Amino acid sequence: MAYIKKLVMQGFKSFPKKTELPFTPEINVILGPNGSGKSNVSDALCFVLGRLSIKSMRAAKAKNLIFMGSKVASPSKEAMVEIIIDNSDKAFSVNEEEISIKRIVRRNGQSIYKIDDKTKTRQEVLALLAQAGIDPYGFNIILQGEIQNFVKMQPEERRKVIEEVAGISIYETRKEKSLKELDKTEGRLKEVMAILRERTAYLNNLEKERREALRFKKLEEDSRRLKASIINSNLNVKEKEKKSIEEEISKKEGEIKKVKLKINNLKGAIKEFELKIAEINKKIKESTGFEQEKLNNEIANLRADIAGLNVKLENHERKLNEIKNSKSEVEKNVRELKLSINELKNESPTIERKEKELAKKRKELEEMEEKRKKFYMLKSEIKSLNERIEDKKNIFLNYENESDFLIKQIKNLTLELHDKKAKQGDLENLELSLEKNIDNLEVLKLREQELEKMIHTNEYEIEKQRKILEKVSKFDVCPLCRSKMTKEHVSSINSEISPIIKKLEEEIAKGDKELGDISKKKEILSKEIESLKSEITKKKSDMLKLISIDDKKNQIKSLEEKIKPLKEEIESLLKKKRALESSFDESSNIDEKYETLRLEVEEISLRNKENVDSEISFKQREFDRAEISLKQLLRDERDISEEIKEIKDSLDTKEKELNKKKKQEEELTQKSQKLIIQRDSHQGKIRDVEVEISQKQNYIYNLEQGINNYRIDMARVKAEIENLEGEMGEFKGIELMKGSVELLSDRLRKTQETLLRIGSVNMRALEVYDDVKEEYDKINEKVEIISKEKEKILKVISEIDIRKKKTFVKTLQELNEIFSKNFYQLSSKGQVSLELENRKHPFEGGVNIVVKTGHGKRFDVRSLSGGEQTLVALSLIFAIQELKPYCFYILDEIDAALDKRNSERLGNLLRKYMQKGQYIVISHNDEIISNASTLFGVSMHEGVSKVVSLKV
Repeated sequence: MAYIKKLVMQGFKSFPKKTELPFTPEINVILGPNGSGKSNVSDALCFVLGRLSIKSMRAAKAKNLIFMGSKVASPSKEAMVEIIIDNSDKAFSVNEEEISIKRIVRRNGQSIYKIDDKTKTRQEVLALLAQAGIDPYGFNIILQGEIQNFVKMQPEERRKVIEEVAGISIYETRKEKSLKELDKTEGRLKEVMAILRERTAYLNNLEKERREALRFKKLEEDSRRLKASIINSNLNVKEKEKKSIEEEISKKEGEIKKVKLKINNLKGAIKEFELKIAEINKKIKESTGFEQEKLNNEIANLRADIAGLNVKLENHERKLNEIKNSKSEVEKNVRELKLSINELKNESPTIERKEKELAKKRKELEEMEEKRKKFYMLKSEIKSLNERIEDKKNIFLNYENESDFLIKQIKNLTLELHDKKAKQGDLENLELSLEKNIDNLEVLKLREQELEKMIHTNEYEIEKQRKILEKVSKFDVCPLCRSKMTKEHVSSINSEISPIIKKLEEEIAKGDKELGDISKKKEILSKEIESLKSEITKKKSDMLKLISIDDKKNQIKSLEEKIKPLKEEIESLLKKKRALESSFDESSNIDEKYETLRLEVEEISLRNKENVDSEISFKQREFDRAEISLKQLLRDERDISEEIKEIKDSLDTKEKELNKKKKQEEELTQKSQKLIIQRDSHQGKIRDVEVEISQKQNYIYNLEQGINNYRIDMARVKAEIENLEGEMGEFKGIELMKGSVELLSDRLRKTQETLLRIGSVNMRALEVYDDVKEEYDKINEKVEIISKEKEKILKVISEIDIRKKKTFVKTLQELNEIFSKNFYQLSSKGQVSLELENRKHPFEGGVNIVVKTGHGKRFDVRSLSGGEQTLVALSLIFAIQELKPYCFYILDEIDAALDKRNSERLGNLLRKYMQKGQYIVISHNDEIISNASTLFGVSMHEGVSKVVSLKV
């Protein structure tokens, strides 16, 4: 059991210097003359244990506890008291053999508490002391003049002391807690019942709206299902169409592959024919020489030229005939118009005079019109050149912009490079390092898991072994040998278990150390892994950027190759444009001259026709147009006739030359006629094969066009499928209906009509109803739960009262027996006993101390003398100590009212109980001093107390 090993005081009351009192676990007696400072020791113990009542420590204020100063010692700044408590039996939940509790008070009244030199709060100190059952206000601490309080206290207070001894305060705490819970439960029950009544009425009102909403919701759900089913049907149709198109595309692609294979075979045949022709040509060359080959080529060219000239001649002759026919019709029209005009002019003599002038102006106008046509042709050509130049410049500019953009991208990518000399090998090395570190980290994690498991297992085993030790120490009989449990038994078991615990603790310590090392290694590896991952990411980025840079350089090179010929072409077009513009500038005012001349002709014509009939004007315009057409036809006839003449001359020349070449060829043909026939045959075959290839290529083209059409259809179908799937996404999870699209559409129409007829529905009723119903169910459930809780609480309170009463009565009986026995040993006055004021309901009354004499007379304990009251109080204290031992007892001059004989009896009683607890007794009674194990003599000089100890 825990006990006070040492008391240390400094600056406390009459102890300015550091003073230590080493206590034993038996009877410690503090003696000395009155006023020497003996009771200051008990005050110091109460102070360090956490008492707040300064008056109980015989001081008016907290600062009065600090040494005030004297002639031989200066005042202290603060008072400090420390106790060292033995914890070898682990009464406290601290893994130490000793516990230090210190309290310091300063002049401003501030108190500082420390446990093992660590600052704590008063509550933390009290909580620690409570683990060993130490209470700063406990009845095991009896200060000067308080001994008779046990006798004089009220019966109810005495009952509470016995309750504490019985340990039923826990029942009272539980009962109070249960009663509070019961009050809360009843309050909650009332609230919940009120809410439940309100929700019931509200729920009934919602029921009708809910039924309507459910019907509406059902129709809406059917509508959605029908819509989803229609969309799904359409989607299936489109999927089938898509599959059909895919099959057609696949089929046509298969045909294309077959045709391409045939074309490749035909091309191979052409190559074979070409090889044969090459062999024949070689033989012809060897037999007839280069002259034969040259002659054949010339004849072939002449024939081609003649054929072309014949075709051209036929076209020109056809055009000439068409022009002649047109000309004859126009000439006839001119003659008719001229005759008509002359007839009209005869009617107007003034016209003849102006005719010559008008004819002259018209001739000039015709010449001007020819120049104007050439001007506009030139202008059109310049415009065309400008457009071509502009197009080329735009292409050139696009190439340059693209090149500049690529150069800019290359610069940006180069700046973004982490390592400009990045290589694939570096990346592979980094990845290998990363894999290795990850493997190492996994190994460490596995080891960490093993160690944590081992530590947990060992801690559990240590706890188990300690519990065994704790249980064994409480056994009265050894479970192995069935004999009475002795200290030797406990020591033997302790000697067996301690090495096991020590070994397990060493393994835990070793594991903790290794875990610390592993944690550090993991941290280092994690950092390395993160660094490697970052470096790999950068390397990969660099590699991609370098590839991109190379691609862009190739693109720039390709653009430069395109830019050079484009530049030359633009320069050529500009040169041609400048040559045309020089001619254009000379005729820049041609429109002005033409318009002036035309106006003059119109004015003359108007002056000539002032008095002429409108018919003459119309005839004249027709005549003019006919003459213009006739002139144009004459020009065309002249030009075509000249071209025909040139073609005929050329044709004659070519035919003469061809005849000449044929004669030469006939001479050479005789030499190589057979080879030529054979070569022509091969060439014919090549032409046939080429025709076949062309046909097959056309067939492939048609197939590809068909495939493209199918792909267009496929894109359309896919788009429709995507749209349908998008629409279907709105109906995800909806059960589909079976049936044709027509049937489903009809049902959808009817459903929607029904919805329209229903009109507006409070759909909120569904949500509100569900929420209200859910809330109603929860509240109803709460009512049941709270009702059950109330029953349980009442049952618990009843059980608590039964157990509390049973425990209290049992404790009172045991305590009464020991109390009577102790008083009998201390006094021969009679018998004492503890009696309940209310036997039926003990907690509704108190506990009285009744004294009986030998004649059976009963009288109140307060009628006894002071010494006798002290004996009664001590008998009760020691009875409590035997029934519920405390760690230590502090008794300050409890024997003040005892005579020598009663002091002897008290000493004997102390000797009997000293094995069950530590006693710190302040006394000057020789009988008590003679029973002490350690004596502490206190003396005072000049207001300063000194202590001398003696072990007896």
